[in-house]
Amino acid sequence: MRRRTLIRSLAMMALLLSSTALLAQDTATGTINATLINKSGIAIVFDTDPGGVTLGNNGSSAATLNFGTISAFGPLSPGITRPTVLPASYTVKTLFDVQVIEGGLVTPSYTLSAQLAAAAPTGFTYAVDAVTLTTVAQTIQANGTYNTDVQHSLNLTVSTAAPGSGGPAVGIPLTSTINFTATSN
Repeated sequence: MRRRTLIRSLAMMALLLSSTALLAQDTATGTINATLINKSGIAIVFDTDPGGVTLGNNGSSAATLNFGTISAFGPLSPGITRPTVLPASYTVKTLFDVQVIEGGLVTPSYTLSAQLAAAAPTGFTYAVDAVTLTTVAQTIQANGTYNTDVQHSLNLTVSTAAPGSGGPAVGIPLTSTINFTATSN
Protein backbone atom coordinates (compact mmCIF):
# COMPACT_ATOMS: atom_id res chain seq x y z
CA MET A 1 0.00 0.00 0.00
CA ARG A 2 2.78 2.32 0.79
CA ARG A 3 4.28 1.44 -2.44
CA ARG A 4 1.05 2.34 -4.28
CA THR A 5 0.81 5.60 -2.40
CA LEU A 6 4.40 6.41 -3.25
CA ILE A 7 3.81 5.57 -6.92
CA ARG A 8 0.64 7.70 -6.94
CA SER A 9 2.47 10.57 -5.28
CA LEU A 10 5.30 10.37 -7.79
CA ALA A 11 2.83 10.13 -10.68
CA MET A 12 0.93 13.19 -9.39
CA MET A 13 4.14 15.13 -8.95
CA ALA A 14 5.28 14.20 -12.48
CA LEU A 15 1.90 15.30 -13.84
CA LEU A 16 2.09 18.62 -12.05
CA LEU A 17 5.63 19.26 -13.23
CA SER A 18 4.85 18.26 -16.78
CA SER A 19 1.70 20.43 -16.91
CA THR A 20 3.63 23.55 -15.93
CA ALA A 21 6.22 22.72 -18.57
CA LEU A 22 3.43 22.30 -21.14
CA LEU A 23 1.88 25.68 -20.23
CA ALA A 24 5.16 27.62 -20.26
CA GLN A 25 5.83 29.78 -23.39
CA ASP A 26 9.13 30.14 -25.15
CA THR A 27 10.51 33.69 -25.25
CA ALA A 28 13.38 35.41 -26.94
CA THR A 29 14.76 38.94 -26.64
CA GLY A 30 16.74 41.15 -28.96
CA THR A 31 18.02 44.71 -29.38
CA ILE A 32 18.19 47.09 -32.34
CA ASN A 33 20.75 49.85 -32.22
CA ALA A 34 19.21 52.70 -34.26
CA THR A 35 21.09 55.77 -35.42
CA LEU A 36 19.36 59.01 -36.36
CA ILE A 37 21.02 62.05 -37.82
CA ASN A 38 18.81 65.09 -37.34
CA LYS A 39 19.70 67.64 -39.99
CA SER A 40 18.37 71.13 -39.61
CA GLY A 41 17.52 73.20 -42.64
CA ILE A 42 15.19 75.51 -44.50
CA ALA A 43 12.81 75.17 -47.42
CA ILE A 44 11.28 77.83 -49.66
CA VAL A 45 7.62 77.72 -50.70
CA PHE A 46 5.71 80.04 -53.04
CA ASP A 47 2.08 80.78 -52.16
CA THR A 48 -0.66 82.63 -54.03
CA ASP A 49 -1.22 86.05 -52.50
CA PRO A 50 -4.91 87.02 -52.16
CA GLY A 51 -4.24 90.17 -54.22
CA GLY A 52 -2.22 88.43 -56.93
CA VAL A 53 -2.58 85.98 -59.77
CA THR A 54 -3.15 82.31 -58.84
CA LEU A 55 0.17 80.48 -58.95
CA GLY A 56 0.60 77.16 -60.70
CA ASN A 57 2.02 74.56 -58.28
CA ASN A 58 0.91 76.78 -55.41
CA GLY A 59 2.50 75.78 -52.10
CA SER A 60 5.64 74.34 -53.70
CA SER A 61 9.20 75.45 -54.34
CA ALA A 62 8.62 75.29 -58.12
CA ALA A 63 5.64 77.56 -58.72
CA THR A 64 4.66 79.17 -62.03
CA LEU A 65 3.17 82.60 -62.61
CA ASN A 66 1.23 83.53 -65.73
CA PHE A 67 0.73 87.24 -66.48
CA GLY A 68 -1.63 86.32 -69.31
CA THR A 69 -1.96 88.72 -72.25
CA ILE A 70 -0.59 92.14 -71.35
CA SER A 71 -0.60 95.52 -73.07
CA ALA A 72 -0.20 99.18 -72.22
CA PHE A 73 -3.98 99.59 -72.41
CA GLY A 74 -6.95 97.25 -72.18
CA PRO A 75 -8.03 94.54 -69.75
CA LEU A 76 -5.58 92.40 -67.76
CA SER A 77 -6.00 89.00 -66.12
CA PRO A 78 -7.35 88.94 -62.56
CA GLY A 79 -4.58 89.67 -60.03
CA ILE A 80 -2.52 91.66 -62.55
CA THR A 81 -2.29 95.45 -62.25
CA ARG A 82 -0.72 98.12 -64.45
CA PRO A 83 0.89 100.64 -62.06
CA THR A 84 2.57 102.77 -64.72
CA VAL A 85 2.09 103.65 -68.37
CA LEU A 86 4.71 105.98 -69.79
CA PRO A 87 5.32 107.06 -73.38
CA ALA A 88 8.27 104.62 -73.74
CA SER A 89 7.18 101.77 -71.45
CA TYR A 90 4.55 100.29 -69.19
CA THR A 91 4.72 98.03 -66.14
CA VAL A 92 2.49 95.15 -65.10
CA LYS A 93 2.62 93.77 -61.59
CA THR A 94 1.29 90.93 -59.45
CA LEU A 95 1.71 89.91 -55.85
CA PHE A 96 2.97 86.55 -54.59
CA ASP A 97 4.01 85.22 -51.20
CA VAL A 98 7.25 83.55 -50.15
CA GLN A 99 7.40 81.37 -47.07
CA VAL A 100 10.72 80.08 -45.79
CA ILE A 101 10.16 77.13 -43.49
CA GLU A 102 12.78 76.54 -40.82
CA GLY A 103 13.50 73.40 -38.85
CA GLY A 104 16.14 72.92 -36.17
CA LEU A 105 18.02 76.17 -36.73
CA VAL A 106 18.97 78.78 -34.18
CA THR A 107 19.09 81.69 -36.62
CA PRO A 108 16.45 84.39 -36.19
CA SER A 109 15.96 85.24 -39.87
CA TYR A 110 16.96 84.61 -43.48
CA THR A 111 18.12 86.58 -46.51
CA LEU A 112 16.14 86.17 -49.74
CA SER A 113 17.84 86.75 -53.08
CA ALA A 114 16.70 86.35 -56.68
CA GLN A 115 18.22 86.28 -60.15
CA LEU A 116 17.18 85.63 -63.72
CA ALA A 117 18.27 82.23 -65.06
CA ALA A 118 19.02 83.91 -68.41
CA ALA A 119 19.13 87.52 -69.53
CA ALA A 120 15.72 89.07 -70.17
CA PRO A 121 14.90 89.73 -73.83
CA THR A 122 15.64 93.22 -75.10
CA GLY A 123 12.98 95.66 -74.01
CA PHE A 124 11.85 93.68 -70.94
CA THR A 125 12.89 94.28 -67.33
CA TYR A 126 11.93 92.13 -64.35
CA ALA A 127 11.95 93.32 -60.76
CA VAL A 128 10.97 91.75 -57.47
CA ASP A 129 9.68 94.49 -55.21
CA ALA A 130 11.94 97.44 -56.14
CA VAL A 131 14.98 95.31 -57.03
CA THR A 132 15.74 95.02 -60.76
CA LEU A 133 16.80 91.48 -61.62
CA THR A 134 19.80 90.41 -63.66
CA THR A 135 21.62 87.09 -64.00
CA VAL A 136 23.54 88.00 -60.82
CA ALA A 137 21.83 87.31 -57.48
CA GLN A 138 20.30 90.42 -55.90
CA THR A 139 19.18 90.68 -52.26
CA ILE A 140 15.41 91.04 -52.09
CA GLN A 141 14.95 90.83 -48.32
CA ALA A 142 17.65 90.98 -45.64
CA ASN A 143 15.84 89.81 -42.49
CA GLY A 144 12.91 87.59 -43.45
CA THR A 145 10.72 85.99 -40.80
CA TYR A 146 10.57 82.20 -40.86
CA ASN A 147 7.37 80.16 -41.18
CA THR A 148 5.13 82.99 -42.39
CA ASP A 149 4.01 84.20 -45.82
CA VAL A 150 5.87 87.36 -46.82
CA GLN A 151 4.30 89.36 -49.65
CA HIS A 152 6.42 90.36 -52.66
CA SER A 153 5.61 91.84 -56.05
CA LEU A 154 6.80 90.70 -59.45
CA ASN A 155 7.02 93.61 -61.86
CA LEU A 156 7.54 93.35 -65.59
CA THR A 157 8.40 96.56 -67.42
CA VAL A 158 7.91 96.41 -71.18
CA SER A 159 9.40 98.89 -73.61
CA THR A 160 6.75 100.07 -76.06
CA ALA A 161 9.43 99.68 -78.74
CA ALA A 162 10.07 96.01 -77.83
CA PRO A 163 7.51 94.22 -80.07
CA GLY A 164 8.95 95.70 -83.27
CA SER A 165 12.63 96.16 -82.38
CA GLY A 166 14.35 93.05 -81.12
CA GLY A 167 11.70 91.87 -78.66
CA PRO A 168 9.31 88.99 -79.24
CA ALA A 169 6.56 89.56 -81.77
CA VAL A 170 3.10 90.52 -80.56
CA GLY A 171 1.18 87.50 -79.30
CA ILE A 172 4.22 85.23 -78.85
CA PRO A 173 4.59 84.04 -75.24
CA LEU A 174 7.59 85.26 -73.29
CA THR A 175 8.94 82.81 -70.72
CA SER A 176 11.57 83.61 -68.12
CA THR A 177 12.82 81.79 -65.04
CA ILE A 178 13.62 83.53 -61.79
CA ASN A 179 15.70 81.61 -59.26
CA PHE A 180 15.16 82.45 -55.58
CA THR A 181 17.58 81.54 -52.79
CA ALA A 182 16.92 81.75 -49.05
CA THR A 183 19.99 81.75 -46.81
CA SER A 184 19.79 81.52 -43.02
CA ASN A 185 21.37 84.49 -41.24
